[in-house]
Amino acid sequence: MKKLPHTATKKWLQVLAIAALAFLCCDVRASGSAPDLDGDGIPNIVDPDVDNDGIPNALDRNIDGGIAKSGPYAGQYIGDHIENENPAEDDMDADGLADDSLAEKDIDGDGKDDDSDLEDDIDGDGRKDDSAFENDIDGDGKEDDSDMEDDIDGDGLDDDDSLEHDIDGDGKLDGTDDDIDGDGKLNGDATEHDTDGDGLLNDDPNDKDDDGDGDGDGVEDLKDDDDNNDGTLDIDDTSHHVESGEDELDLYLTKLPAAPADSTMHLTYTHLGTGSAKLSLSLRDVVIGSYNLVVAGIVRGTIQVVADGGGGKHTRGDLVFRTGTLNNGELLLDFAVSSQTVLIQQAAVDYFSSTMPAANVSADTGGVGAGTVRLTAASGVSILAKAKATLEFEVGRIAKLQVEMEQLPAGDYSVLIGDALRGTMHLGATTGGAQGELVFNLAPTGSELLLNFPTSGQSISITQGATTLFFGQLPTVPTPAP
Repeated sequence: MKKLPHTATKKWLQVLAIAALAFLCCDVRASGSAPDLDGDGIPNIVDPDVDNDGIPNALDRNIDGGIAKSGPYAGQYIGDHIENENPAEDDMDADGLADDSLAEKDIDGDGKDDDSDLEDDIDGDGRKDDSAFENDIDGDGKEDDSDMEDDIDGDGLDDDDSLEHDIDGDGKLDGTDDDIDGDGKLNGDATEHDTDGDGLLNDDPNDKDDDGDGDGDGVEDLKDDDDNNDGTLDIDDTSHHVESGEDELDLYLTKLPAAPADSTMHLTYTHLGTGSAKLSLSLRDVVIGSYNLVVAGIVRGTIQVVADGGGGKHTRGDLVFRTGTLNNGELLLDFAVSSQTVLIQQAAVDYFSSTMPAANVSADTGGVGAGTVRLTAASGVSILAKAKATLEFEVGRIAKLQVEMEQLPAGDYSVLIGDALRGTMHLGATTGGAQGELVFNLAPTGSELLLNFPTSGQSISITQGATTLFFGQLPTVPTPAP
């Protein structure tokens, strides 16, 4: 949470100064118990033109100060002379609620709540909140990206507060907002260097939560799989910057005599604090054919090299390994990469070779990530039936295994891990159809079972009697030996 550079004494002086200014320049009038600046019988809090100057609150640069057009004060200047964006203006619609208080839900008094999807100009200055030209959404005189601005939407909640789930006050929760700080730049924009508008650049080591989601999704960057909330997972996001405790190894393997003169072998290994890991290989301009990837003396995969256009002058082959859910053509990353010897071979001939550096991964075993696989239904199983398995892991170990199944007849089903029976799942009838789950934990509670068997990369199947209903392969701990 940012700290404002002023003391409690200075705060009191500022309050006194504002009060004095209000006393000198404002003609304070009241109608009944609710403030009614223009005396028209409509309380300021619901008056669409607080000062009766003919300019609606939403368009008035000084909502509570102007020459009344009609009513008891026609022709007189009523209210204050403080522009909405002046830091001394702490109640721009004169409704008796400070603009930065939690009770103030409509800063500019235009009848639209600040957090409403309909409110697109919180401070009523005529600039849309998501406009690139709107640099002060709540009109408090502090630019949204300033280190001094810790409450962009003026709702009384610090932008870094765990209770603040809508930093720019646009009615969209930060976890689903494509422009979290409301500066007109999408979270994934190459020019968006401060996603949550907290005054710290995303790559600043002091910014531990780029998207400011705090308890919005419960994690800081090191444990967040989408730091800037742009919809692309960090493991696949080319704009992602690694945090302390994460690492990205990027190198070209050493070319050996058998490799063509212009050929290259590029390898990237990324390991994130969530436990996600990815290994990408790009082999270029070698003879068309199959090449083995050998890590620590074991063949881990085959790279198929094909023509890459250009009249046959170039060739290419790519291979990707990752933990968790695999995309088409990818392989499961269930082996150590850092500090290992990597070879590219064809017919026992070495073409490229290097020893990978050691990955600088966090030793924090408290950070939990997860990998989920949807199990494949066997032939004859209803197309409505579904099953999935989720591993929650800490760095170097599995913490929890949860198996879920639905839309099959109520009853008992066996769960096999690595072909060994590990537990029985009971599906109970619900209004949405039969559902059930089986949970294994290192420290089981309630109906959970003890997780005391291998799970990383193991086969999993769900059966009833001699019939297999679902099958698949569990994710792996990202770095068995970092």
